[in-house]
Amino acid sequence: MNIIDKIIHFTEKTIYYILSILILLFVIYEVVDLINLFYNEVSNASIIDHKSIALTGVPLFFNIIIALEILETFKGDNENILRKVKIILLVALTAISRKVIIMDVKHVGFETEIGISILILTICIGYLILNNNKFNKKFILNKSISENKD
Repeated sequence: MNIIDKIIHFTEKTIYYILSILILLFVIYEVVDLINLFYNEVSNASIIDHKSIALTGVPLFFNIIIALEILETFKGDNENILRKVKIILLVALTAISRKVIIMDVKHVGFETEIGISILILTICIGYLILNNNKFNKKFILNKSISENKD
């Protein structure tokens, strides 16, 4: 490994550590905000005024889940690319699910609904293909063959 590769590798690791710390701080902030929101909503709850916590609480919850999944991609080893792709697909599916849950269906056209449905279906099919054992064996076999050629 030459000096440029070492510098790039060191820089990548440093950036990953900085981003990991920032994501952890973000998660801590979001958890505190969610607890505060939940406490305020429960303490001010009324049967007559049934404003839902879901309008503000669910997006915070999904922000925390997405941040933790992104942190998981940083945490993983660089050799297992298949695992990282699966995690990225799960992050995408979680983000889209968050949008669908908070989306106001009355103000969205059917084209948008069909597009989101196709997007969710495509990501799920991609995840299914990656979890297929035949695909995994073929991918790992091709990777080991190409590494042996080098």
